[in-house]
Amino acid sequence: MSVAPDHTAAELVARARAAGFAAADHVSAADLTARYFTGRADGLRPAESEQILVALT
Repeated sequence: MSVAPDHTAAELVARARAAGFAAADHVSAADLTARYFTGRADGLRPAESEQILVALT
């Protein structure tokens, strides 16, 4: 999956780790849907372009 024009999710995670973050994880729209939107009666879903990078020191 491409999350930026020139970078994949794995590349962004690797860049975060190379920048000194002890842990980094990519959260995709599918991950967000499964965690926060499953079972909603109104059908609300995050945009497919929604991507999150969680990085911890």
